[in-house]
Amino acid sequence: MLVVEDEALMARLLRDVLEGLGFEVDIASSAAEARAALVTFDPDVALIDLVLGDGPSGADLAYVIHRQHPGVGILILTRFPDLRSAGLAEDALPPGAGFVRKDMVEDSAYIVKAIDDVVVGNATGPRHDRDPDRPLAVLTAAQHEVLRMVAQGYDNAAIAERRGCSISTVENLIGELYRRLEIDPRSDVNPRVEAARRYVAVAGLPDRA
Repeated sequence: MLVVEDEALMARLLRDVLEGLGFEVDIASSAAEARAALVTFDPDVALIDLVLGDGPSGADLAYVIHRQHPGVGILILTRFPDLRSAGLAEDALPPGAGFVRKDMVEDSAYIVKAIDDVVVGNATGPRHDRDPDRPLAVLTAAQHEVLRMVAQGYDNAAIAERRGCSISTVENLIGELYRRLEIDPRSDVNPRVEAARRYVAVAGLPDRA
């Protein structure tokens, strides 16, 4: 099992959990380290975080592994509820990859099944990013993109410039995402701050592009 995780504490936790389940584990903290490890370690599964600091993302690495090491199962393990929350397209993972939230790590039976599913190429394997009840699932891709920019601190004019659309389009998207998230603009709570707070609560504070 190759674990690709740039946070040292989480990497140690994953090593302890997986070794306790009987897996032989190697750790890489970046995509470059992971590619080197794949040459010498020859794992059955790569357990990859989506965000790996500077350089290629976990999704980029997943595609490299899919092309160059097709026998290695790929399981994304991340805090994000879906790919959009991480600022990625919904098709950013290669076929057969699994997607599991980090809060499932301590459920050993579930993790073992998720690993088994990606090893055998189970098309109905773990994809938490397709769970209809996941946080922010009610938003469209465009609304999700705008909400991420709101959480980054951009105003409507800056969002419009980055999306190549009008300010009125951004205003309409924000109004609709308020409705879908059941945020009342007439309440005592600032709706823009509340929307950003909800995004950060499930996806963390996004870096500015």
